[in-house]
Amino acid sequence: MAKTRNSVGAVIPKQGLSYRLLFFIILCNFIFALFTSGFSLYKEYRADRSQILENIDNIYTSFGQSVAVSVWNLNEAQIAVQIDGILEFPDIQYVRIRETIENVNIVLSEVGVEPLDDSFGRVFALEYQGAEVGQLEIFASLDGVYARLIDKVIFVVASQVIISLLLSVVILALVHQVVIKHLVKMVSYIRTASPDGVEKPLLLDGREERRNDNELDELADAFNFARAKTVSEFNARQLVNEKLSYERDFSKTVINYSNTVICCLNKDLTIDSSNPAGSEITGLTVDEILGQDWLSIFVDSEQQFELRQALQRYESFESIEIPLNSKTARSSTLIWSFAPFYDAGSIRFMIGFGQDVTQLKHAELQLTQLNNQLEEKVTKRTESLKESNTKLAVAFEDLKYAQQSLVETEKLASLGRLVAGVAHEINTPIGISVTVNSALEIEYKKINQLLEDQILTKKTLEHFVSRVGEAVVLMGRTLETASDLVQNFKQVSADQVSSKRRVFDLKTMVTELLATLAPTYKQHSIQQQVPDGISLDSYPGSLAQVITNLTTNALAHGYDEEDTGTIRIEIEPIEQHKVQIVFSDNGKGIAASNIDKVFEPFFTTKRGSGGTGLGLNIVHNIVTSILGGRIWVQSELGKGTVFSIELPLVAPVFIEGRQDTEDLIGEVLPK
Repeated sequence: MAKTRNSVGAVIPKQGLSYRLLFFIILCNFIFALFTSGFSLYKEYRADRSQILENIDNIYTSFGQSVAVSVWNLNEAQIAVQIDGILEFPDIQYVRIRETIENVNIVLSEVGVEPLDDSFGRVFALEYQGAEVGQLEIFASLDGVYARLIDKVIFVVASQVIISLLLSVVILALVHQVVIKHLVKMVSYIRTASPDGVEKPLLLDGREERRNDNELDELADAFNFARAKTVSEFNARQLVNEKLSYERDFSKTVINYSNTVICCLNKDLTIDSSNPAGSEITGLTVDEILGQDWLSIFVDSEQQFELRQALQRYESFESIEIPLNSKTARSSTLIWSFAPFYDAGSIRFMIGFGQDVTQLKHAELQLTQLNNQLEEKVTKRTESLKESNTKLAVAFEDLKYAQQSLVETEKLASLGRLVAGVAHEINTPIGISVTVNSALEIEYKKINQLLEDQILTKKTLEHFVSRVGEAVVLMGRTLETASDLVQNFKQVSADQVSSKRRVFDLKTMVTELLATLAPTYKQHSIQQQVPDGISLDSYPGSLAQVITNLTTNALAHGYDEEDTGTIRIEIEPIEQHKVQIVFSDNGKGIAASNIDKVFEPFFTTKRGSGGTGLGLNIVHNIVTSILGGRIWVQSELGKGTVFSIELPLVAPVFIEGRQDTEDLIGEVLPK
């Protein structure tokens, strides 16, 4: 039955709208046709009347004079002929001729049917030789006009019926194609649409490209928009309902399985609902609790009056400790809190939360006793800890001393390597000078002997003078080299053993330092790329210590004894008032597992080969604390190592003595 109604409901609206629209279209068309046809027929009727009157006038013009002569002559035969001739004209139904005698009109002859209405006709005066001899009355009939009009009406009605039928078919087809088909699709879409909106949006047939939208397309768009909004609201409401359902179930579960007693109290403080915890603690069933006065179950008589007054004020309050003597033959202590529950702006319940703190009270008592026992133990332990701390302080001072000694040893070792290298480098020019001096001494003895023997020749003397000149030049050059080495060593060693601040040229400082370090890397190549004109207001000794340690570290860890490598020092100004030093080698590189440890104190991969693990730690702390810069390292095994240093052109003020050994190498031991 429901299916039948649905099918009927799906068809009737379509046919009803089509036929109703068709009815009004045909009605309007019929009214318009009726109006236009009536107007046309009326005009034709008026035209026919005018034509008849015009014909009557033409008849008088044609017959008037001859009829007047016949009346004057009283020629009745002629008059009869003339009247018959007039009646031959279309629509003429009655002709009457009157003779005027002494102003009295006497009917002389009349032929035809006398009309009831004399208004549709004409009366003409018959004059003969200027005198009125009678009257000619001609009346026409409208029967012919009416007959023609009726024929025309029949034709118009028939044509309108045919046109209406054809128009009905065409309009039905057009309305169905243009409107009804889309409305049916809309109705079908609406009937089959699900509330979750999984269907595609409504799209009318033939509207894929949407070139020329009309009202139906706008209606479909409006429906899609409304449906999307409805689906969104439905989904949102469904989510809200799911959340509410979840919260309801969650709250119900929490309430039912909570150890806290939860009671809803009516305005008269009777219990409206309670969770199982209330039954467990009171020894009563839930049914026995419901409807009971809350005070009589959970509060002893001494506190009931005061609590009743407080609860009937419907105010929130919490942390009321109430002892309970239940049917379970055990004493309990509950801490109660109350809050009003509002429904539509008015208080409906007072909700009470009773937490059983019996075990907590017992634990609190035991904790108090335990604290008293612990206090005595803590006092004893404190004395023991004070003694241990004293020993630790002494041990810590010993460690700091050892730590400082290691750092000083590292500094002296670095300076010792520098001295050894310079000494080795100076030995060469000094050895050459000694050799030249020995050769000159031999030549001198030969010349002196020849002079004593008085056999010295000019050629021999010239040869001796030439040899002396060459020796002087050679000795001067070698001694100058030794002097430069000593001068560079004096500057570098003075910088390294002191922390004095001064303005210096960076390129000159690096060049002098590398010259003093040259003996330590004879089989290796150090390339420097330092622009001219970079001046630093900083601590050259500390910077030299950094470059020395980086060089020593690269030679010790980056290459084997038989290897030959290249070390590059590239310096360039960056940003404003800063300079970047890139120290790189093409050695072994650093393992990824060690890259984050290279700056840690005492970390070394050559512990058994004399490594202390302080070289790079000192570098890091000098760069970051004394020189006011930062340093970072990049390396891969087999691809060398790159140390990047960023320094300000003007170092921060370093107050000597403010940084001790522990600050220089980092916090090695925890304080």
